[in-house]
Amino acid sequence: METLLVDEALHATFVKLAEASLRSSAQTRETQEKFVSKVTSDAISIVGSEVTLKSVTEAHVWCSIVSEFLSRFSEDSDSPPTPRSFSSICYPRKSRGGSPSSLKDVRELGLHHVADTFRTTRNIPESTKIEYLRLVGAATCPDLWRHASAVRYCLSPFVGDESWPPRATTRLAVPPHFKELESRWKRKGNW
Repeated sequence: METLLVDEALHATFVKLAEASLRSSAQTRETQEKFVSKVTSDAISIVGSEVTLKSVTEAHVWCSIVSEFLSRFSEDSDSPPTPRSFSSICYPRKSRGGSPSSLKDVRELGLHHVADTFRTTRNIPESTKIEYLRLVGAATCPDLWRHASAVRYCLSPFVGDESWPPRATTRLAVPPHFKELESRWKRKGNW
């Protein structure tokens, strides 16, 4: 059920942003495309050069970095998370997870890249840049169900928005179900 919940939320997020993009002008879409491209394609030189894929956990480097950056904009921060909490990859109701070993080599540079791209991109409202970063973080995550911080900082804010869910998308990935998921994952400290 939980894997279906996060998968449907990701699909509905794509629909939501695609519909918004289609309502935008060609110039706005081009500006947004450049922003997403800079965040993702330019990150390859940062992350791609240092990451060695010894396990599936290693594939969570970029979504860990994006999640950590997005936590700055979170309204639900009871206590400041540690860098390790952004990269904990595990069965969600497990006490401890593994972290990508390559993250230590690229974390600072990756965070700087995202922050710099965010700060220097003009002509896009901050809220739109945040939405696109959330989509990037969720969409680049190889397994959202095992990466609680990607769900918390990238996907859950979409579900919590008052306009959620987008028309003709999900009936499952809705706030009450996400609150249940959050509650289950919190019990083991993975939220």
